[in-house]
Amino acid sequence: MKKILLLLLACTLLSADDIYEGDVTATEAHEMQKKGSAIIVDVRTTIEFIYTGHGEGFINIPAYEWIYIPKSVEERVKSAEFELKTDKPKGHVDVQKLYDAKEVFNKNFVGDVMKAMKLRNTDSVILVCRSGPRSKAAANLLAKEGIKAYNLDNGFMFGWKEAKMPWDGY
Repeated sequence: MKKILLLLLACTLLSADDIYEGDVTATEAHEMQKKGSAIIVDVRTTIEFIYTGHGEGFINIPAYEWIYIPKSVEERVKSAEFELKTDKPKGHVDVQKLYDAKEVFNKNFVGDVMKAMKLRNTDSVILVCRSGPRSKAAANLLAKEGIKAYNLDNGFMFGWKEAKMPWDGY
């Protein structure tokens, strides 16, 4: 959890001097996508994209992925035995302690976005994440590379879904 908070803080600090084109609403993003004037790139991790759903036509190109390295088998067996003795499974916070999480930047991110834009024959991209900070950081990164990038205001959960735009997932 601390790592996620640090990531969000870093994203917020990175967006202090936003250079991307600006924020667009879910309705504007959907219209731009339908007209073919922009693609929507979902920068969330693959797991988030698969298990929490995605908007219609979103292209998943994660900006970052997480690698989870399990701690020793002895520690994991000890944890399982504790659950059996207490008749209660551990919550996700305690289970996370059985793994060393490492955030890894997708070194192909910019190139993959450019390739997707070329395949869809567009010169603009709208970035989306769960709630906004990661996609703003990604939009700034792409803008530094000369790419016309927008951010989906309030992200997938609080922008796209709340606007009742087409999506599927849990």
